[in-house]
Parts: sequence; C-alpha cells; structure tokens
Amino acid sequence: MTVTLQPATAADAPAVHAVMMAAGMDPRSSWSRSTVADVAWSLGTGGGFLAVQGGQVVGCVGYRPDGFRTLTLNKLATVPQVRGQGIGAALVRAVEERARAGGFGRVLLAVSQYNLGVVPFYEHLGYVVSDDRYAYAHPDSPAPVVLVKGTGGPS
Repeated sequence: MTVTLQPATAADAPAVHAVMMAAGMDPRSSWSRSTVADVAWSLGTGGGFLAVQGGQVVGCVGYRPDGFRTLTLNKLATVPQVRGQGIGAALVRAVEERARAGGFGRVLLAVSQYNLGVVPFYEHLGYVVSDDRYAYAHPDSPAPVVLVKGTGGPS
C-alpha cells in the first residue's frame, strides 16, 4: 500500500502523539511523558511530516530550528505494523530536505539512553555521534546521545 508524506502542523498534534505512544518507547524515557500540548508546541515552533497509508497516520517526525545553523529532528515514530518499509528513513529524508531548503547546515537529533538500539538506523542514514549538548533534554532523564548530519548547506 502506498505511503504519502504530508506536512504536519500543531493542529496534527493528536495524531502525532498517538503514533508516538503506539511506537512502544521505553516508559522510562521522557518521550512517554510527552503530552498532546507538548507535541503541539514543538510542531508550532517548527513543523513536521506525517506518513499516511490507507487514510491512517502510520508515522511522524517533527523538526524545529535550533539557532541559524541547525534544524533539530524530533518525534520520529512509526507504528509497529509498518516497520521495515522505509517509512522512517523517508521521514528523516524529508526533514533533511527541509533543512537544505531552509539554509540549515546540519540536522541534529537526540536519542534517549533508553532507545539506543536506534542509533545504527541513524548511522546508516549518515548521522554521526556528536559531543553537542541537546538543548531540549529533560532534566529528569539521562543525557541523550546526540547525532548530527551535514546537509551540504552553509556551515
């Protein structure tokens, strides 16, 4: 079945939140404490994309500017039934294209210490572990692993 990507806005926060919660993140992660209001704020300060298949939202990703040079990727999730179909990679590429079009020199993302199994996924897409600090880290959670990828745009 065909998957289409479409822009997400703050109004899509309930759908994004539902996909995030269905993704099965470790309950110790700050991700599990995210509310619809948190998601709406995040999408409102940047934007995102929805992956839609058969009229259902099956994946999501958000992004927001982090200074003039960096676009921060967040909230990447797919429902378990569609994993392995390349939807997550397509969502990441959509954010990378948005970063290039917006003149950002890199995309940055943070991976929870409770979700380190996804690091190879990002490394396969060209991301490298960085010593950058994640500005949006939850103070009650262990520091996340930060990964970055250049866009080919200004540094």
